[in-house]
Formats: sequence, structure tokens, C-alpha cells
Amino acid sequence: MINEDANGKKIIIVKELWFYRNDNLVLEDINLIVDEGIFLGLIGPNGGGKTTLLKILLGLLKPTKGDVQILGKSVERLKDDITNIGYVPQRTVIDWNFPASVLDVVVMGISGKIGLFKFVSKEMKRKAIEILEMVGMGNLSNKQIGKLSIGQQQRTFLARALMVNPKILILDEPTANVDTGGQEQFLTLIKNLKDNMDLTIIMVSHDIGQLVYYADQLACLNKRIHWHDKSHLLDQDVIEKVYSCELNNYYQRHKELCVKKLQ
Repeated sequence: MINEDANGKKIIIVKELWFYRNDNLVLEDINLIVDEGIFLGLIGPNGGGKTTLLKILLGLLKPTKGDVQILGKSVERLKDDITNIGYVPQRTVIDWNFPASVLDVVVMGISGKIGLFKFVSKEMKRKAIEILEMVGMGNLSNKQIGKLSIGQQQRTFLARALMVNPKILILDEPTANVDTGGQEQFLTLIKNLKDNMDLTIIMVSHDIGQLVYYADQLACLNKRIHWHDKSHLLDQDVIEKVYSCELNNYYQRHKELCVKKLQ
């Protein structure tokens, strides 16, 4: 179901999108509209296609069929101005032993090449330090990235994503393996950044109960979009339909609690 808001500017429009990988169906007839300024929480089971959908929105994968428009442009055209999107991937792949500082990693959001740090302008470094202050990492700018906690590393990668002054921020499981307190702090930070920087946010998470308190809308994806609405009245039937037999132990133990929170 697509929730169309006549008063909102549609910043992302996905129509009849299908994606196959090696003849295996990954995404089926996806229709999704995201209004400007919305924090959309995207939930669903492992293998449900969440990361694949994000990569299509980023232009990293090409859909088998369908249409994707972002900021009024096709994904192919948007590649020429990809700075409109900031991306925090799942647990960024990096050599944790490499002697890169937090500041170095954040500057990579613009330079993109770790070997060019000595050529970074003072203005770029100043901007990176300002963003690190915004995400609560200003006092750790010179610390080696591999020596940070997971939560601190994720804040660093968030700062890197913000270096391009994006209009859209996409986060793929940014709080995975972060303790509960750290998750809440991170999500509060995301909400504040959304308001202060006029961001539109799409965030993937397995934790329904977590997103319901922070996201403006929820979408449930398991190959198909099973739910997309501004309300959080996501009932147990929808959860069962989306997760089916793939409900993991967490959901088996907390399913009733999740449904209660969503109501």
C-alpha cells in the first residue's frame, strides 16, 4: 500500500520495480513513495530485499524492471549529482588496523581516497570537524578508527555521509551490535539531524519496537511491500505475513511486545 500525501513533495518514487539475481526473485512489484522530510523505517526479515532496495536507490544496482525517480530524476541521471544522498552502509568494510584517524575517515566523504589526506584543504578539515561535533565525536577526531567502539565508529561513518550536505540520508542497519543505550542515543541523534538539516531519511532495522518510537512512517518489506503507512498500527497479522516462518528467536520471544508497542 502506498500512502499518497497530496501536501507532501515526493522526493522518492518507486513504481512497479522488480529485481532478479541469478534468476532468483529478490524484489517483486515494489511501489513506494517517500515524501520530503520523512523518516521512513524499513523493516523485514533477512533475505527480504531491504539492502537490495537501498542499493537500487543509490544507483549501485539496476532494477530488472520498473522505474525509480529521486529528486525528480531517474537514478541514472542522479549519478551525476550523487552528493544529494548520504549513505551509511552495514558495518563498513575497512581495515581496522590501518592508521586512519576519525578525521581522515570523515574527510573521505568528499575526497573518497585515503591516499589524498595530505592534499585536503583547511576548509574541508574545518567542515569535517564541525560535523564531528554535531554527531558527538569532536573530541575523538584524532583517534584511530579501529580503536573506537562500534557505536563511535557508526557515528564516524554518519559524519562521513553528512560531508556532502545530502538531502537524503540512507542508513542500513546502523545500530546493529550497538548496545541498547547506544541505539537510543544514535536514533535520537538521527531525529535531531533530520530536523536541523532538513533531511529525508530511510533507515533499515530489524528492530520493530525501536523504529516505532522514532520513525514517521514504517514500511515492511519481504520481497514485496506489505505495509507502508504513517500510522504505526501494524498488527500481528501483518508481522506474521511479513516474517512468516523466518521469524528469528528475538521475534518469537518479543512478538507480542512488539505488537503491543505498535498499537
